[in-house]
Amino acid sequence: MRTFPHRNTSGKDVCPICKSNKDGETVLIAIEGIQEGHIAQAIQVHLECLDLQWNKQHNFIYQKIGGFSK
Repeated sequence: MRTFPHRNTSGKDVCPICKSNKDGETVLIAIEGIQEGHIAQAIQVHLECLDLQWNKQHNFIYQKIGGFSK
């Protein structure tokens, strides 16, 4: 997974997990359903906000958002 040392602050997007636009290391996560070939729209997510888990039964990786505190 490619990371970026700083957020691109030119837009109005916020991290979907912490709901802030603070500067920090980020990754781009593709938005499901918005893809043409190998090009997709993506949202910036703080690397420190990610807490990925793997569902072995269904073989997918996910992030729970909301409903709990870190």
